[in-house]
Amino acid sequence: MKPYRDSAALEQELFQLEHHSFGELQQLYKKLHRQKPPKRIGRKLLILAIAYEMQRKFHRVRVDRLHKRVLAQSSSSKGRQGTSKVKIAPRQSLRPGGRLVREWRGKQYEVYVADDGCYLGGKRFRSLSAAAEAITGVKRNGPAFFGLRSTRVRAQ
Repeated sequence: MKPYRDSAALEQELFQLEHHSFGELQQLYKKLHRQKPPKRIGRKLLILAIAYEMQRKFHRVRVDRLHKRVLAQSSSSKGRQGTSKVKIAPRQSLRPGGRLVREWRGKQYEVYVADDGCYLGGKRFRSLSAAAEAITGVKRNGPAFFGLRSTRVRAQ
């Protein structure tokens, strides 16, 4: 299997898979995966498996090349040899004595963090999730509810 220089060459090879015989597809699978294909695999699934592996290898090579280029640029621009450091924002954590405020349906709630859990309205809860459940009436991710973690946006 030759490496592809661009996506057009890969795309052309993928279209040609339909014209290979079943025996040729089995040999191609063996070359890509370094093992025989499953015994009861059909032609369509064999083509899909081969196409997937070809695309995976093509994109992996491109990512590796890009990664090397970025590392080379960062080390040459900083005068260091690959020792550039990336700053990562610290994760927010709760410490005893902290206070979280959340408004829910027009009412403001304050949760106090202690060593043994958290307190909401004088009542002790073992976790933020339990306190969030007491506020909303349904199970929720406590840190996300109180704004300590980002929540995922769901596709509509």
